[in-house]
Amino acid sequence: MGILSEMDMMNRDVEDDAFEVSSDSETVDFFSEEFESVEPQKPDQQAEDEEARKKAEFDVAEAKRKAEWETKQAQKKLREQQELDRLAAMSDDDVMQASMNRVSQDTERLTRRNMKLCVMEDVQTECLADPAFARLVMNPKKKMVNCFHYINRKAREYLEQEMKDNDEKPMGGGFGGDVPDELCYQWAREYFRYSDAKEDAEPEEKFVPKTYNGKTPKEGKVKKDKPKKAAPKPAPKPADEEQLTFGDFGTEEAAG
Repeated sequence: MGILSEMDMMNRDVEDDAFEVSSDSETVDFFSEEFESVEPQKPDQQAEDEEARKKAEFDVAEAKRKAEWETKQAQKKLREQQELDRLAAMSDDDVMQASMNRVSQDTERLTRRNMKLCVMEDVQTECLADPAFARLVMNPKKKMVNCFHYINRKAREYLEQEMKDNDEKPMGGGFGGDVPDELCYQWAREYFRYSDAKEDAEPEEKFVPKTYNGKTPKEGKVKKDKPKKAAPKPAPKPADEEQLTFGDFGTEEAAG
């Protein structure tokens, strides 16, 4: 009976020791997980973070540029509307005088020629005779330079039709002929009365977004393949020796 009790006590001591060892190992594992050191970022991760930062800065700058462009477009439309409102509030006498001044100022910017001066005077005379016409001249989209472009287009069409009627062909690719002065004055007045003259058409302005180019490979990181040196050719061997070498190589391959 005493022997069995001693063996039982020995078994209990072994179980207690095993429990203590397992408990200690679990404690060590817990603390190792709790205080595990943080690994530094890898170069690839740092490069991705830097690229993301640059892309975010680009997006912010692009949004700012678009907002500035939209502000300028809104200001341009506002100025045109303010000009039209100011024109609507002007009296007939004021608008006639203002239209004459504008025609003179616009023509001053053009090359001085007798025909242009005559057209200018005719338009000014019409402004004084007709306040409604003077208001058309004051339209922000109407300009004297476009007026002369309109006259040139109509004159070309006139000469083309005249040559067709007379069965004539252009000389050297150009058109020649005389256009009555009164027709030029008529076209000038017609231009200001015509609201959809193609000479007044302006190309529609659109915001053109920029493309983010992203990162480019840095200099020094681009590896160039160096040309490989040609291996020196072995010296020719006698026929007997060459056959012996081939046989040895085949033997090694089979052994492998």
